[in-house]
Amino acid sequence: MKRMKIVVSALLLLCFVFSFALPHGSVKGASYTISISFGFTPNSNAVVVDGFNRTVSPKPILKGATLYVPIRFVVEAAGGDVGWNGKTKTISLKINDTNVSLTLASSSITINGSTNQTISAPILDKGTTFVAIKDIVSMFSGNSTGDYSFTIPKQLIKVFDETGRQVYVPKKINRIVSLYPMTTTLLFPFKMQDKLVGAAKGKVVDYSKVFPKISEIPDASSYTSPNVETIISLKPDIIIAPYTTPLSQLQSVNLPVLLFNMETTQGLLKSIQFLGAILGKTQEATDILVYLNSKLNYIKSQTQFLQNKKSVYFALSSMTKTAGSTLIQNEMIARAGGISVTAQLPGGKVNVSLEQVIKWNPDYIILAPYCSDTVESVLQNPALQSVTAVKNKHVYMMPQFIGSYDLPEPEVVLGIMWLSNKLYPDKVNFDLRSEAKEFYQKVFDYTLTDADLTAIFGK
Repeated sequence: MKRMKIVVSALLLLCFVFSFALPHGSVKGASYTISISFGFTPNSNAVVVDGFNRTVSPKPILKGATLYVPIRFVVEAAGGDVGWNGKTKTISLKINDTNVSLTLASSSITINGSTNQTISAPILDKGTTFVAIKDIVSMFSGNSTGDYSFTIPKQLIKVFDETGRQVYVPKKINRIVSLYPMTTTLLFPFKMQDKLVGAAKGKVVDYSKVFPKISEIPDASSYTSPNVETIISLKPDIIIAPYTTPLSQLQSVNLPVLLFNMETTQGLLKSIQFLGAILGKTQEATDILVYLNSKLNYIKSQTQFLQNKKSVYFALSSMTKTAGSTLIQNEMIARAGGISVTAQLPGGKVNVSLEQVIKWNPDYIILAPYCSDTVESVLQNPALQSVTAVKNKHVYMMPQFIGSYDLPEPEVVLGIMWLSNKLYPDKVNFDLRSEAKEFYQKVFDYTLTDADLTAIFGK
């Protein structure tokens, strides 16, 4: 039943996200048009598509100085449609609002109902139709970029991002730019990290173990101050970023920016579902959501009716810097079955005094891994000796691996599991080492080593 609910949710989201209306002239910005690039080699199966090495079969055919390439491969790679009428020997091609009809062994071509152009006659060889590169460029208003290389527009579809903004994106996505480390993590459940052509760099997360190639990917700038020139140079199909991204400059050149709201666990799960729909990975999204929700639902079943729930104080960068009501740490505590003593504080990161912490008298104190205070320094702080968490030595540092387990990315679910184990060891029975192995295999396609587990959870 739970799996069915997730499947239905995915289908409903697809209906909400996608509208297959064709884009018109307003879709293309003055400075940026979404296109697909091809680089063929005569008499070779090797082809470069959007900067990535691919294979094409059968091989292109070189006749004199003219290279003929499989037209179905080209149009379908761009997300377009190809039709074939065996009786009339006619091929129909469609990308966006360009409809092309051509006939084998004929130099006549019809574009959007008008027969006013001539081309080199298409070739039929072993059941495959070949069309000259120069004619493909002409019929789809593309650009020749070399003897055997060219670009043409991609088929675009209209979607609505998590903020309700209407955005046109390619039907087939090959090149992704991420302006936020947390949105980058969303690509891993879909094994789409290899599509990254630019990513925000920083010390918040470390992908080096699960994605060593991250060091080779250009810095795309940050969502807080996006560099339009840099982003355009990366030729993205989509740009993924948080909902707080300033959009004025990005929108002025019509860059395809999709905004995500991940600052709650529910928002994170919705983001996974949404991105899966955009990337054509709805089944993978459903599988991950079923898995993650099974962990969260188990915790809820074990803790929701507890009478004496534990109170928790979460320290961010220091003992006196905590999470206000808008940050995910408060929801983490609630989902783990606890009560956050800072849940009513307005805003995001909030400064408080040690006197206030003493007044709250939390049962547990959790330190973020990036906290300047340590478990030992908190336990030995003379001012905190009356606090229940200190007296009972219930002061812990949140684990981390790719990122800290309290950040708005998939590892936050492991953070909730870890915290529920700490708060209610008699009620919640996760074998965290085993759970972590399963998690990283499913979500990041990475096998944890014993050394990794020690780094995360200690000996």
